[in-house]
Amino acid sequence: MHKKLVIFGIGKIGQVVYHHFSTDSAYKIAAFTLDRAFLPAGRKFDGLPVVAFEEVEKQYPPNEYDMFVAIGYHQLNQLRADRCQSAKQKGYQLARYISSQNKHHLPEQIGENCFVMSGEPLQPHSKIGDDTFIWTNALIGHHSIVGSHCWVTSGVAIGGNSRIGDYCFMGLGSTVGHEVTVGAKSLIGAGALIAKDAPENSVYIQPETPRFRLTSQQFLKMNTLK
Repeated sequence: MHKKLVIFGIGKIGQVVYHHFSTDSAYKIAAFTLDRAFLPAGRKFDGLPVVAFEEVEKQYPPNEYDMFVAIGYHQLNQLRADRCQSAKQKGYQLARYISSQNKHHLPEQIGENCFVMSGEPLQPHSKIGDDTFIWTNALIGHHSIVGSHCWVTSGVAIGGNSRIGDYCFMGLGSTVGHEVTVGAKSLIGAGALIAKDAPENSVYIQPETPRFRLTSQQFLKMNTLK
């Protein structure tokens, strides 16, 4: 028997979450919800009803439905964290998604409202807190902890026995070394390498690769003549 789920959010993240829950979980998606001020015309999304969050429990009571909050990393994940708290105050149990391709995780490694995509990200004795998104082919090393309300994008590598504080963002392909602590509310840009402890509210931005002086056609012509 399918469990029933209401998803908060109909943006791009909501679409991704809907796809994975509907194709790779035991949940049946019943509806979407949003703050009343953002309800779409027609109150439909992908053929399902969209209801105001302010009154969602009247149509989809929390004793019958779970909820998943599918919001991006706005305000360093604070907006998503706030909506998770509001959903729990209404009595909802927050669902979690773990790709069925990930065979070796343990339930106690993953908190509520977590979204863990494929790539076997969790090594033994690693753990992620509540409301944290782990995208494809990230790696969380053994005995490492990623806090709550974090966003870990594809290709991130976190070395063993490291700590990532709450409300952090880690960009594509960024790396945290072995036994390194990154303080809460830090922003690690794409491709950055963190080899030493970082205090709270740190920002690390890797310079963008400069554009080459030749166009692609000029470059191909030059190399063809060699």
